[in-house]
Amino acid sequence: MNICELAALASSKFEKNNTDLKRRYLLKNIELINKVMSCTPGYCGSFGTGYPFYVLDSNLEGELPIISEQLRYNKELINESKKTGATDWVCAKCLLTRGDEMPDLKQICKPCPRIKDTIKPRKVINRLPDIDMWMVCADRYFELAQIVLSQSFAKLDMHTSDVNPVQTIYDIQEIADDLEKGNMPQKLLPLDIHIIPYSQLSKLLDEIPFVLESFKETEEAPYLPIHPVSLRKTWQYDDTAYNFVLDYMYSLTPFNFEEKILRKLNFSRKIIGSLYTEEELRELLNRVSSDSVKRRFENNSLKKSYDRRIQSWKK
Repeated sequence: MNICELAALASSKFEKNNTDLKRRYLLKNIELINKVMSCTPGYCGSFGTGYPFYVLDSNLEGELPIISEQLRYNKELINESKKTGATDWVCAKCLLTRGDEMPDLKQICKPCPRIKDTIKPRKVINRLPDIDMWMVCADRYFELAQIVLSQSFAKLDMHTSDVNPVQTIYDIQEIADDLEKGNMPQKLLPLDIHIIPYSQLSKLLDEIPFVLESFKETEEAPYLPIHPVSLRKTWQYDDTAYNFVLDYMYSLTPFNFEEKILRKLNFSRKIIGSLYTEEELRELLNRVSSDSVKRRFENNSLKKSYDRRIQSWKK
């Protein structure tokens, strides 16, 4: 079995486990990340995006559905790795010798001709579960927060998958095995951490009702680009912007927001909830979603979860 196949199988085993133990394990990861962030200079709150935030409610309660799109995605990786005919993943040896030169797994990997793009390191570790969290930071502490936050995570042996991709694959396998046996894993999931300045989030929340209004008028997919600083091996700005509209609609779950920014979030949701029907908001999500997200939302549990989210904005 090559390591790409191992990564896919470990990810699928993790996905197929939908026990309350897994939910509590995810909660353990989220609580620890929030605790680290809350002790960081400039902390004005945090929020989660992606999985499991688009599955669970605002109190992180609920059932964990098995998402067939994730299983399909993992199977795709297995098929791609088998097409190469390789029994070994050439990237594993390269990462051991040149990993320190690749803070984002792109500088050397992207132009490399030795292996297909579909099974390069970033494509492989994208299959693995992680926790996607954002710290809202007072502008004047933005640079200091990056230093303190990365140091704090390192002291707790919490890392992004970029630090050691091969070891991360083995860690996910161990975590999935522990959950399957009914044991709370000791190892934590990889981090996917971002810092956003308070002023930037405030501006985004002011703008989003107007951006969505243009969708109603023109039916063009609303786009609100955001370029946060993200922790890979070091802090960096990714080469592709996020569409804040997708995260806002689909999964943004706030924690301990400073009062003013929380009022802005709630006010923007109230405006959107009053201006749009549930059907329009479902169509809006569809328009800003990638094909993979659309396939995820073929799952009835995820449809219900999204409906609960947008219904709460109307209260």
